[in-house]
Amino acid sequence: QWWLRPRKLALSYFFGSVNRNMGKNYRWYRQLFLEEVRTNWTFSPYLGHLPYVVESLGNHHLHSKNGLGYFNSIYKHSVFCPVLPGDSPPQKRFFDVIIMGCIPVVLAFETDMTSQSKTSWHSPGGFPVEFSYPFAKHSNSIGTESEIDYDSFVVQVKEVGEMRETLEKLFRNHTEIQRLQLNLMKNSQYFLYGMGDDSHLHEE
Repeated sequence: QWWLRPRKLALSYFFGSVNRNMGKNYRWYRQLFLEEVRTNWTFSPYLGHLPYVVESLGNHHLHSKNGLGYFNSIYKHSVFCPVLPGDSPPQKRFFDVIIMGCIPVVLAFETDMTSQSKTSWHSPGGFPVEFSYPFAKHSNSIGTESEIDYDSFVVQVKEVGEMRETLEKLFRNHTEIQRLQLNLMKNSQYFLYGMGDDSHLHEE
């Protein structure tokens, strides 16, 4: 089926120019990841058994007329898609890659804010996952039977230097990758909207 189909790329990640005048804000992790790839991933053009693509693009290319379609076509053919911190905890990219069937990879930071997860995907001490993403488990924003267990389809790493090793291990565990992909399939419908025949599938 579509969600378990073979992919052409192990990982894909694109981001715009980093404004160095902004200092080490949330977006700085994107630059750290690019430096990690350029420094420590050069021994092989493959991750697992597939090639990967990590590119820093100028904002002009990111916002070009054909940009979104191009990026989505790449995400669709990728197993993993890093979603590193941006200006706010939830990013459009996070939902884009889910809909394209690409497993999100996030940085997991500890937070002291009162929460069940004690984890933020945005910044150290930042807003917890359940207060940042729609209908998250333990958010008390919806009935427990309708909550989304993001942990069931998101890969978490503590720092950019751990990403390659973590994903290499997953590529040696095909069953776990399939589990993540099937959970993506199960939850992706909650991030789509429109006026099709199924637009009133759920009463809410």
